[in-house]
Amino acid sequence: MSSTDPTAHIPAPPVLQAQEDRLRQIIETLLELAIGVHDYESVVQSRDAVVARVNLLTSQLSELDSSAKDTVADVLVPREIVQYIEDGRNPNVYTREFVELLVKQNQFVNGKMRAMRDFRDVLAEQIRETYPELSNEVDVVLQNTGPSYPQILTEETKTEEQGNEGRL
Repeated sequence: MSSTDPTAHIPAPPVLQAQEDRLRQIIETLLELAIGVHDYESVVQSRDAVVARVNLLTSQLSELDSSAKDTVADVLVPREIVQYIEDGRNPNVYTREFVELLVKQNQFVNGKMRAMRDFRDVLAEQIRETYPELSNEVDVVLQNTGPSYPQILTEETKTEEQGNEGRL
């Protein structure tokens, strides 16, 4: 893995590590088979070596297939990522684009929520001014619908400060 890969420090789970080891063995067998075919002579020993490597490769692929059905069946990979890989693109690009889309959507929804809170507060203030006898009901509605935006910011700031104190 490259040094810029953010997942480079995360060790693979033991099951996936075993699959990686099997793949490495298969690659090694393929290299040995390629060398054997390249150096192939019509000598019996050369033919037997190539046949042995082909048989070994067959058994390794069979073992990989049977173990992969048990191992990889639990891993859910979005079809879009598979398509990225098939198109020769980096799946990290998909992840980055997906996260950016989620951030945009989150900001949009946060903006709507803030606008609704602001509207609620303005409406409550106008109702209090116009109908003072409804002040108690307005207070109940405000209490049941959550704090106003400045109060939320104050609470978030307190939470962040408490979290930062624990890290110091």
